[in-house]
Amino acid sequence: MNERRTHSGHAHLPPSDADHALLRGMHAQTFGETDARVFPLKGDASDRRIFRLRGAMHSSIGILGPNRAENRAFIGFARAFRARGLAVPEIYAVDGSERAYIEEDLGDLTLSVWKEQQRQRDDAASSAAEVHDSSAVTGDAAAERIVAMYRRVLDELVRFQVDAADAIDYGLCYQTPEFGREAMEFDVDYFRTMFLEPLVRLPWNRRAFEGDCAALIEELLTADRAYFLYRDFQSRNVMIHDGIPHFIDFQSGRRGALHYDVASLLYDSRGGLSDDLRSRLLTHYLDVLERRIPVDRSRFLHLFEGFAVLRLLQALGAFGNIGRNRGKPGYLDLIPSRLAALAAIVQRAAIMQRLPYLRDMLSGIAATPESLTLTH
Repeated sequence: MNERRTHSGHAHLPPSDADHALLRGMHAQTFGETDARVFPLKGDASDRRIFRLRGAMHSSIGILGPNRAENRAFIGFARAFRARGLAVPEIYAVDGSERAYIEEDLGDLTLSVWKEQQRQRDDAASSAAEVHDSSAVTGDAAAERIVAMYRRVLDELVRFQVDAADAIDYGLCYQTPEFGREAMEFDVDYFRTMFLEPLVRLPWNRRAFEGDCAALIEELLTADRAYFLYRDFQSRNVMIHDGIPHFIDFQSGRRGALHYDVASLLYDSRGGLSDDLRSRLLTHYLDVLERRIPVDRSRFLHLFEGFAVLRLLQALGAFGNIGRNRGKPGYLDLIPSRLAALAAIVQRAAIMQRLPYLRDMLSGIAATPESLTLTH
């Protein structure tokens, strides 16, 4: 789970602070504005510190990141993606130490927030229409706009995964070079240590759990991993800027299978998508994908559900970790909805029928929320 930009207020920061002075200097070098003000932006789960620099005519986003390898990955990937015409932030300047850089300001409107705005806009219009005895506004308008935007986002995902797969330097990957066995096993272990062991009071059999998880991973490893895997492709990492989706926080990208990123978006904790809409959007994604490469739809859908299970395990581990260990208990509130989504997948997915212990264990946890320790 990576962080992104949410306004935390416009308290002016002291100009004597060396880090802020560094960012202001890069902003001045780029735009010629020496009096830019610096405002903190709230992150979610990263060690990076994020700021907005605002001058008289220009604004930029400043990043202070202690992990230089992570910074290099983001900067290198961003420049490569922009060269291929993808809507990612322009990198304006990089400090010589590689611990700071400034980039294009894409605003504060994430896909998840934009979606809520669409619904609220139509609700307000419907209320006004009722007052004036008019039926000109229906609740379907917001749904149509939301579906259209998700389709645009999925169109762009295919461009990242397939069209730009050869654009980036995979030597910049700072975690693992591909989403293979090691990364999948890490996600399972993350779920076990950050969610299952500390938060679940139901008894469970570790040997049976690990055996079924190993079998799931073996099946997922049969997917072609020749594509770019974004790793954190979710609604809060899609910025709606001038009505167009832009993309951020891809620094954890690596080679991997196509299925994982689609599952990340369609099962996003902030997505609120119905099963029917997920199915329609997945069909749209496959239609677009088939224009680039041959697709065995039956096989893709079989593996997709397995990758969705793995992604939800990772998300539950992240929510447990961030909620318990990073002082952000609000993340624990996201757990019940992700457990419900996970239970629905494991009950219907053909890939889970050979993994009865894992299937029944996850279903049992979801069916007994009182067995979870989620108190703040």
